[in-house]
Formats: sequence, structure tokens, C-alpha cells
Amino acid sequence: METEQDSPIVPISNQSRQVQQFSVDEGEESGAPPAKGLNLKPLFRTLARKAIVIIGIVGLIGGGVVYQIKGGKKTYQGDFRMLVEPVTTEARIADPAALANRGEGGGVPNREFFSLDYATQLEILQSPQMLSAIAKQVQKKYPEVTEEILKKGLVILRVGDNELTITKILEVRFMGTDPKLVEFVLEETKKKYLKYSLDERKTRIGEGVKFIEDQLPGLSKRVNDLKSELQVIQQQQKITDPKEQGAQLIAQVRTVETLELETQRLLQEQKILYANLQKQLDFTPNEAIAASALSEEPQYKELLTKVKEVEGQIAVETARFKSANPIVEALERKRANLVALLNKQTDRILGQNLVGTQANSKVQNFQNSIRIGLIKQLVDTANQVQVLEARSQAIAETKNNLTRQAREFPSIARRYNELQQQLDIAARTRDQLLSQRETLRVQAAQSQVPWEMISEPQIPRDPKGNLIPVASKNRNKLVMALFGGLVLGVAVAIIMEKFRNIFYCPDDVKDAVDAPLLGSIPLYKNARKFPPSIANAYAYLEGKDRNNKNASEFIEAFDSLYTNIRFLSSNRTISSLAVGSAAVGEGKSTVALNLAHVAALAGQRVLLVDANLHSPSLHLLLELPNVKGLSNLLDNKNEPGEIIQRSPEVDNLFVLTAGLPVPGTARRLASSGMQYLMEELQATFDLVIYDTPALIDSKDANFLAARTDGILMVVTIRQVNFSVVKKVFSQLENFGIPCLGTVANHATKGKKYQSSKPSVVEEKNEYLNLSPVPSGIRKLAPKKE
Repeated sequence: METEQDSPIVPISNQSRQVQQFSVDEGEESGAPPAKGLNLKPLFRTLARKAIVIIGIVGLIGGGVVYQIKGGKKTYQGDFRMLVEPVTTEARIADPAALANRGEGGGVPNREFFSLDYATQLEILQSPQMLSAIAKQVQKKYPEVTEEILKKGLVILRVGDNELTITKILEVRFMGTDPKLVEFVLEETKKKYLKYSLDERKTRIGEGVKFIEDQLPGLSKRVNDLKSELQVIQQQQKITDPKEQGAQLIAQVRTVETLELETQRLLQEQKILYANLQKQLDFTPNEAIAASALSEEPQYKELLTKVKEVEGQIAVETARFKSANPIVEALERKRANLVALLNKQTDRILGQNLVGTQANSKVQNFQNSIRIGLIKQLVDTANQVQVLEARSQAIAETKNNLTRQAREFPSIARRYNELQQQLDIAARTRDQLLSQRETLRVQAAQSQVPWEMISEPQIPRDPKGNLIPVASKNRNKLVMALFGGLVLGVAVAIIMEKFRNIFYCPDDVKDAVDAPLLGSIPLYKNARKFPPSIANAYAYLEGKDRNNKNASEFIEAFDSLYTNIRFLSSNRTISSLAVGSAAVGEGKSTVALNLAHVAALAGQRVLLVDANLHSPSLHLLLELPNVKGLSNLLDNKNEPGEIIQRSPEVDNLFVLTAGLPVPGTARRLASSGMQYLMEELQATFDLVIYDTPALIDSKDANFLAARTDGILMVVTIRQVNFSVVKKVFSQLENFGIPCLGTVANHATKGKKYQSSKPSVVEEKNEYLNLSPVPSGIRKLAPKKE
């Protein structure tokens, strides 16, 4: 027995990219995995399978459109054109509206005056009010015509495609199946538009004039009221120009502030000078004036000199004589007389203010020229202080008044400006209304129709005078219908495929999962008479028909499957595998049996293990007893050599049946005892194949498959649900169970599928376990050479 080093087990998502994929149909031995990307092959297969449905839907929709086109009526379109603006400069100038809108200098209005708001004009011409008026006129002859019909069929546009070719012409179109109706609608529309261009516009002008006249009295009264209020403010506040006067007021305040500072400085200087002079003279201003007056009086000086002379004489005589001397007494009387005269003179000069005061003695002293000068400066300084104090008080009062006016002036100026603005607006509005009223009166007096017909309502005719219908768009309708039908058919086909939720061919299996497609087993047509096995196929070829194509394809399919598995990987040999399926009844037991048969014929010692402990079927297919089997080995009641049986079909094929079902035995597939048993069996045989339970219902098969080289998934075409298979493969990937690949069972090629159900014998043997294979059927294997 050959032994090779096993490669580590990898998850299905990784292993499927490492294994070598073989083409079953074309017999290629190797091929690279398809590049990832957008795969449209499933869509193309769906379209091919549902081609009849798609063609039927396209035919129905296309036929309906063709029928509608053939039964439809011809459509006619008529039109007329109107010139809505003056064309030449002369025409613009001569237009009454232009004459009414000349500027103040009598010039022509600017070019913008002649520009019509076409967007607004088109909306007016297609407004419900306009269409309703036209519909009422048309209904007098064609009662079935409604405003909605006009709205759909009447088209108004400006002639011209771009700024270079745009014109001042409006084109009006109407489309319908009755040419007389088309012409009548166009004629009534023309009349309505011309009437609108003259009468209704004049009516609007008259309403505008009336509106202006209603507004003028109120505006005039408002202008007069504003003027009166402004006049009151001007008279009270003497305001002519608020801005200029405000600046002047601020300048005056600053000037007064400067003058006040200068006056305070001078006053302070004079007060300091006055204090110094008063300290030097020890006089008040009045005393200084009195002292100066006495010193400047001649008679006072003379009397004072005489008194001093007499006093001198008295002093001399007193020294010579006693006081009672007549001479002394005479001199004293003389001095007393002189002093009396001097006092009289003093009283006369000084008045009664200083008489009898202490300062009188200081005043009566003689003042020299220096003191006279200081006295004069003292008097002048005292006077200057009084003048500066009076000036400072006057400046303060002026400053307060100006400051108060400066605080009050902004509100007065603001009110003045507001009134002036309101007056300007009101006066300008009044003037504009007056001007516009005159303009509208001139426009209302015009007699010509402003819009000119340049093309009368008509329907195009050929040279023979026959009406020309509108070019049909039936071809476009048909193309769109066919395209829509094709899209709908494709959508229905895809929905039907999704709804059936099955695989239709082996290629669907290949595209659905990442695992490689290793084999495609055809439907065995003799399955209703004989179980689908290699032995029966060989027996049929030998006994019935040596050229039977179906039996040959059946045998070749398993040969190809074994070859693909045998050479699946270049760096390892598959020594054990599990054969499983997503759901019950997919023929996995048959695939496991026939694969083991082919491997045994190839010279390998093969052990086929029935691990489906819930519902075993291999012993029925091989007509072997099932008294003891895998369940007994898991209970450690027997040795493998005591229970393993040799297949009657091939010498190298050995079978380990499931044994009698025992509650709880299936859970032992995950036990260490099962792992040890699998290692022992793998060491004994070249290839061990396990027939597992359906993966969707049993989790025990996952433990079993994880301990083999990989699982071979059987997918039955047109039977198992697509979503169930995807769920099982996702489960395998999540558990990290390696997947060798898939086998498409019951595949058909080039012929219509006959039956999606397994044969009667297979149903009994594999699923229901009701009866063994009929004993009369020969199961022969080809002899070894």
C-alpha cells in the first residue's frame, strides 16, 4: 500500500482555490480556477432556459403595440405665426408706447424699453383663463373640446433656436386627428390672441389709469403733510442743512471749550499775581487806592509837611523848655490845628469808609513812587480778576447751552432727515404716477393692433393639395415596446428561477459555490427497473445492449469522478473522504457506493462505511446483513475485523454497515473513540469512504467530515433547493471543514428532463428501507486481467 504525507486540512474557502479542477464534459485533466469577476453565465443560462417565456412576453407586448398602431388614426398639426414686437428702429420710434415714454429731453427710450418679457407673455397666452375663453368659443361647434384638450394640444413657442437666430415671432401649434377641428381651434385662438393684444390690453391700461388716479389724492395729501411738518421743524430749530449745521454746532462747542480753558488759565495767573502784590503792599485794593490818593493830593502833602515841621519845632523847644512853656504850648496848638486840617483833608479824600479804622494809619502814610506803582498794578490785577471771572461764567453758560443743543440736535436732525426722505419718496412716487398716467393715456389712444399676423392658421399640404399628417412615431413606439417586453421577460425569467430555487444543470452548481465541480452523474434511465449502480450498468451492457449510451455515460461519469478525486492535488493522496448532501434523497449513498466500486476496480483496497446511523441504506443496496456494524464498534463490543464485510461485487471493496440503530449512538460520531477508529481504518485501507447523514438535518456529519481529507458534496439537479445548498456550504466554511468538491447528480445533457424524483427502487432502499434489492438482478463486476 502506498503511503504519502498528508497535507494539513484547510477550510473549504481556501482549499477550493488550491485544488485542481477538471472539466467533466470535455475530459480535460486540469484547469485553473476561473478568475473572479462579473459572471454572466448563470444569467445567460437562465435566459436560454426561459427563452419561450421571454419570447412570449415580447410577442404579446409587441403584438399589442402593433395592433394599437394599425387601429390608430392619423394626426394633423397646424400653426400660425404672429409678430409681437417692432422690427425696425423706425417702427419702434413711431410706436405710440415709445412716443409716450420719451425721456425728459425728448429722446428715444433706451433699447430695454422695447424688450418683451417672452417667458411671462407665453405663460399668459397659455394660462387657464385664456384657454378657457378659447374653449368656450370652440365648444359652440365642437362641444367635445375641453380646456384640458387645449392644454395638451396647444403649443406656443418663440421662433428661433439660439441667440443668433431667435426672433420676435411667436408660433402657435395645435395637433389633432380631425383636420377641420385643428383649423377651427387655430382660427379661434388667433382671434383671441389678437383681441388680447388690443382690447384686453387697453382694458388693463384703463384699470392702470384708474388705479393711479385713486392713489394720487392720498399721495398729494401725504406730500403736503410732510412739507408742513418739515417747515415747523425749520422754523423752530432754524435748520436748513442738518449735516452742515451739526458740524458747525460741534465746532462751536469745541471753540467754547478751548476759550474756557484759556480763560481759566489767565484767571489763575491773575489771582496768583494779586496775592503776591497784596502780600507786598499789605493793602486791600480799596486801601491801596486810598493810600495812593492821599500821596498824590498836594494840599495833603503840604499840611503833612507843616505838621512835621511844627512837630520838629516842638521837639526842639521841648528840649529847651519845659512843657508849660508858652512857646511850646503855642506850637502844640498850631500842630493841633494843622492836624485837624489834615484830618479834614483826609476825610474829604477818603470819605467815611476808612475813617476810624486801623487801616487808616497805614493809608495815611506817605507812599513813594515804587509803592505807588505796585498799588496801581494791584488795582489793575484785581480788576482783571473780576473781568476774567465774569468772562468765565459767561463762557460756562454758553458752553452749557451749546452742549444741550448738541445732545438734542441728532434726534431733531434724524427726524428732519426722515421727513425729508419720506417727502422725497412720496413726491417722486407722485411724479412717477403722474407721468405714467399720461403715458397710459397715450397708449390707450392708439388704434392699431400691436401684434401682426405673418402666417395664417393652416395645415401643411403636399403639391397636390392633400393634407400632410404628422410624421408617425410608431417605429419608436414599437422599438420601445419590444425593448420593454424584453426587459420584462428577462425580469420574469429571473423571478421564476428564484422562485423555483433549484439547480437546473451542473454549471449552476459550479457557479453557485466555490468548491470545484468534480463530477456530473447522468440520470440512470433504467433506475425504475434496476438500482443505479456500476454493477448493474455493466450487467445491462453485457446482457441487453452493448451500445447503450446512457449506461456507458453512467460508467464513464464515475470513472471521471474517481480520476478527478485521485489526482485532485499533486502534493497529497486522498485516503479518506465523506460523501454528503444538503438534503435527504439526493442519491449520496448511490454515489458513495459507485465511487467505492470504481476505486476498488482501480486496484485500491476500499472500505465503504455507512455512517448514516439514523437511516442506513448501504446494506440494502449490497444485500448484506446489518446485524452488526459501526454502532457496535462505537460501543466497543466488537473488533473491526469481526464486522467489516467483503462486497460480493468487487474483491477489493469492503463494507462497514451502520448496524442496528441504538439511541444516542449517532452522537458518538464526535467522540474520541470515533476518531481513533477512523485513524485505524485509514491505516488499514487505501481509501475509506463514509456515507454521512444529510447535513441540513444532522450536525454529527460535520465532526465526521472534519476528520477526513475532505467532504464530497452531492447536489441533485432540479431537486434540492438552491438556498439549502448555500446554507450548508456556508456552514462548512464556518466550521472549517474542507470540501473536496461537488458532484452534480441526475444531470441531463441536451434532452428535456424526464423526472426529478429518484427511482422506486432507490426510494425504497435508500430512504424507506422497506425491502431489499430484488434477488433476481445480477450484479457482476468486470474481471481483472
